Amino acid sequence: MQTRNTNDAWLLPAFRRLAAVTVLAWAMMATYLFINRLHFGAITTVEMPSWVPFWPGFFPPYVGLMLLTWFLPVALQNPDRFRACLRAYVWAWLLVIPWWLFTPTMLLRPPLPGGFWAHAFTWLWNVDEPLNVTPCAHAVGPIVAAWFAAREYPAWRWPLIVTLLLTLPSIALVWQHRPVDILLGAVAAGIGIAIAEAVGTRKRARIVRVPDDEGSSENPSTPSTIDA
Repeated sequence: MQTRNTNDAWLLPAFRRLAAVTVLAWAMMATYLFINRLHFGAITTVEMPSWVPFWPGFFPPYVGLMLLTWFLPVALQNPDRFRACLRAYVWAWLLVIPWWLFTPTMLLRPPLPGGFWAHAFTWLWNVDEPLNVTPCAHAVGPIVAAWFAAREYPAWRWPLIVTLLLTLPSIALVWQHRPVDILLGAVAAGIGIAIAEAVGTRKRARIVRVPDDEGSSENPSTPSTIDA
């Protein structure tokens, strides 16, 4: 019975975290796809640098980055840290979206690959038009999620760093974004993390101050400003 209660105590909060991340992540995806079909300004066509190859085999890690964005925050059992992760998502994405709206970019794509990967890229390119290139929001979620997961589970730090180093290049290697776009997305992620951490620190400081203030006011040996 105790084991069952323990499992229920873990599963219900995890399900709530999954629901919250799902709503936020899919709202962002819907926003991305909606903007992808709107053009508020002249579209600038950009090209992939000549030194970046097109390697269709990196399609799985490219998709895996989206799954990392979606599922990794569910492991955050600290409520404050989980909320900070969601705030970082929102702030970073809000930094990215105006670029898509007012300075739209389009990336020229390579010929459709043949063989095993043909169906995967046919589906991807039918769903995702080659717009919203700069900055790359695909890099935001994994970086933010990895940051907060590493904060809660220090033993995960290096595995997560290695995972990001191995998977983030897939965004360029399947020609969805250029390396510079990925870098700009990483900068947006860093700013989002910094804002979320600062908000969390301020809230914790306020919580600590309030009991101290209340305690000092109840202490008869401490003179009040009114008595002074």
